[in-house]
Amino acid sequence: MRVLFLLLLLAFTAVPARSMDQPSVSPEEMEERGGLIHKAGDNAPFTGLVRDLHASGKPRLEARYEAGRLAWSRLWYESGQLAEEVAVAQDTWTIKRYAENGRIEEETVARFRDGRKFSEQSRLWDESGVLRTEAGFQGGKLQGPLKEYAPDGALVRDEVYEQGKLVRKNK
Repeated sequence: MRVLFLLLLLAFTAVPARSMDQPSVSPEEMEERGGLIHKAGDNAPFTGLVRDLHASGKPRLEARYEAGRLAWSRLWYESGQLAEEVAVAQDTWTIKRYAENGRIEEETVARFRDGRKFSEQSRLWDESGVLRTEAGFQGGKLQGPLKEYAPDGALVRDEVYEQGKLVRKNK
């Protein structure tokens, strides 16, 4: 029984190690064709990791593609601090951007239809980490609630928009 447990433990701990050592390609080896990413010279859409380094050798970019479509990506500052991360789930992209000190600056959830951005919800923070703005957009126009906050976090603007037009002012 103990041997079976050790074999199972070894099997489960070996999987992450293999994925970390997975071969990768550089961004220069990639090309876009028909809305999908391919490794140059390959006919099939790319599945795998794209990695790039800063001149210092520290990671600059890591991105995972599945069948030519982005699954997730991360960008780092030269210092090694995370600058941006993108997670893709079907037609929804979640993008988070960070200051070099690690503080979140922006979070946007964008939804796509037929390959085009349909709507997005964004939140922005100031230099001290206080949420300053929440807004939604559809077709490039304000859509839904728009909220703005003072540096102390107090709500100073609360409005609702439909197709870019103000329909209700709550504050």
